[in-house]
Amino acid sequence: MRDVTRQVEDETVKWAMSDVAPMSDDAFDRGRAALLARIDAEESGKVVALAPRRRRRIPVVAAAAAMVVIAGAALVAPSMMSREKGPNVGSAAAAELLSQAANLTGDATLQPGQYLYVLQNARWSMTEYDHRWMYLQDQKLQTWIPADRKGSWLYRRDAVGDRQWLIGSPQDLSPTELNSHLDGSDEYRSEGGPALHDKIKASFRDPSPEYLASLPSDPKELYQKLRDEVSGDEGLVFLQMVNDGLDTGVYPAAVRSAVYQALSHLPKLEIVEKTAVIDSRSGTALGVTENETTEQIVIDQATGEYLGSRTVLAKDAWGLKRGQVVGTTSVTTKVVAGMGLAA
Repeated sequence: MRDVTRQVEDETVKWAMSDVAPMSDDAFDRGRAALLARIDAEESGKVVALAPRRRRRIPVVAAAAAMVVIAGAALVAPSMMSREKGPNVGSAAAAELLSQAANLTGDATLQPGQYLYVLQNARWSMTEYDHRWMYLQDQKLQTWIPADRKGSWLYRRDAVGDRQWLIGSPQDLSPTELNSHLDGSDEYRSEGGPALHDKIKASFRDPSPEYLASLPSDPKELYQKLRDEVSGDEGLVFLQMVNDGLDTGVYPAAVRSAVYQALSHLPKLEIVEKTAVIDSRSGTALGVTENETTEQIVIDQATGEYLGSRTVLAKDAWGLKRGQVVGTTSVTTKVVAGMGLAA
């Protein structure tokens, strides 16, 4: 599915499948250390691998993050692949929509002691190198961001519901593999910024406070900076990175506005569905298609709100039909009175 476009994590898959222990405290510590070592290796260019997404680099999910996670929130019906017709119509329409959305973005106002609550409902596809099996697993990821961002941040991850098998069955995995995937619940805190901001090189996917402050406001400059982060890629990987970053909920309105305008420079981006449903909310899906999949960003055109993302099969593959949604994320934010509160 991302065998060509995300070659950076192929070896991660093999490494993950070779020796993953159940999530005991000791396994957690080893998994976290292994993940950080793997990140260092990737960023130094020492690893050539394949990587579907969606990775929120929070230590509590370190062991699970080594699996092949294709994407992640409420899965909606297949038939997502309507395309704008005519020469350059899709790209021109996408640029116009992004320009309109950029002018509508806004931020919630937090008072001292309040928190910005970010809820990400995700449906992630788990698979292996040659796609002998694949299943969907729902995840609920919650983040509490303090009004004073130098304070304590709280993260929670919960697996929700049963696995939904698209290819194969539980019998195709060993007991160790079954027990080591995205199950259970975890909680983690960090001080002064996003999780692991002091442990790994900052990026759009994993921004530190300093990284956020350093982003250029000019859309063309921002587009070039983001291109440099994905080695000049102007397609699906670029859009994956943007979605991963926006999923965190940490980017202020001014940056989101610049990101939308930067995306208008993405050559392959087109409107792929005018009415896309994410967790009962409706927006417009813009996407990039490469190989077997279309990566989509879903935006509420009326408010400029980022609603989430989807990964959809662009053609029949591995016994699955074109239009099959193999992963989504849904992101909502609101102001709450205290850490750990959801209302």
